[in-house]
Amino acid sequence: MHLILLSGENLKLARLEAETLLRLEDTRLEGNYLYCTIPTESMKLVNRLSYTKKLNEIVFVTAHKNLELSLKAYPWINYYEKNFCVRITSDEHYDERYYAGFVWQSLEKSIRPAVNLDNAGLSIEIFISKEKAVVTRVLYQNFETFENRKAHLKPVLHPTAMHPKMARALVNIVNSNTIIDPFCGACGILIEAGLLGVKFIGYDIDKNILESARINLEHYDINPDHYKLIVKDSTTIRNLQNVVTDLPYGKSSKKSEELITLYAKFLRNLSGRAVIVMPSFMPYKSLLEKNLPKSLTVLTIIDHYVHKSLTRKIIVIDKKSGNNNMIKKARKSGEKAKITKKKIIAKKKTNNMKKISHKQNKHNDAKNKNVSNISHRKTHTKKKNVKKIVHKKKIRHHILKKKNNKKKSNRLIKSKKSIKRKK
Repeated sequence: MHLILLSGENLKLARLEAETLLRLEDTRLEGNYLYCTIPTESMKLVNRLSYTKKLNEIVFVTAHKNLELSLKAYPWINYYEKNFCVRITSDEHYDERYYAGFVWQSLEKSIRPAVNLDNAGLSIEIFISKEKAVVTRVLYQNFETFENRKAHLKPVLHPTAMHPKMARALVNIVNSNTIIDPFCGACGILIEAGLLGVKFIGYDIDKNILESARINLEHYDINPDHYKLIVKDSTTIRNLQNVVTDLPYGKSSKKSEELITLYAKFLRNLSGRAVIVMPSFMPYKSLLEKNLPKSLTVLTIIDHYVHKSLTRKIIVIDKKSGNNNMIKKARKSGEKAKITKKKIIAKKKTNNMKKISHKQNKHNDAKNKNVSNISHRKTHTKKKNVKKIVHKKKIRHHILKKKNNKKKSNRLIKSKKSIKRKK
């Protein structure tokens, strides 16, 4: 079992490139990681992938609590070369040196191990979640930047040339020994094909542009026996297949009308597998519906954002009765992407609902607290008022009693005095 780390630039394109070139089946995507089993004959093609960052082999999967014992018990000597390192990928922080200690204990039974963090012979990567730990070893890392082949660094610049990384991915998706670019321009796509050892034919109506293409190809030492550059109107070429092309475009209304006619003629000449790129502002859906031959089908359409005013549509086409595996994979990746999108939306909704309910509960608790506080205050004030009233009544009663007693005493004194006088 393998684990491919895909580039987050365009996950759908990265997945389709890997699945098509390596002929993968039953893949599973978790975040940016593609779980799959790569056939032995496809392993040599891994270094061709442009949107793949890393390839790992899953060594074993264990429960999180058993990780230390499993690392210590595993015979790492079978993979050891000169030195090793341990890296951990997790949402939480883990001490890599602590877990490397268990690998060390396993290795020191046979040899005296060494650690190299920068360029290890055996690079162990552990993916830790709450439930499990997936222990892998790194088989391949992609260090190619493609930046040194960007359009402005080529001997002859073409203003609309695509990024070499994307160009390579398109060549890999077609996955043929020979490809055709009917609108080759300065050979942005064909340079990538040539560097991979793929043979190609480039067509263009402009003789000067083809001369520029030849200069660019010579600059990158592309074998001249592997390609042909032909001056020809692409709309006159019949039975086009194994096509990889970036269609010309312009935004003016007059230009777009001309281009719609050009696209229509070109699409009618297709007879097999093709990966074509056109800008999103062109009516690509109606063009495909009206002009694509009935023997062909659109497998998938992938959006690729370039900048604010340009999003490219990558359209993958193949025969209906032809490469069924590719059709299944392309549709599957599209469906899975949709499913994952739906899952993400559903998750967001549930999280939002939880947040709302949590807020409501908090609000209700606060309300209840306030109500209880108010009721407590009311009862307390009531009791206080009652106490005050009672106290006041008692004081009044006491004062009255005093007054009455005084009156009584005064009367007694008066009566005593009167009796004395009489005597």
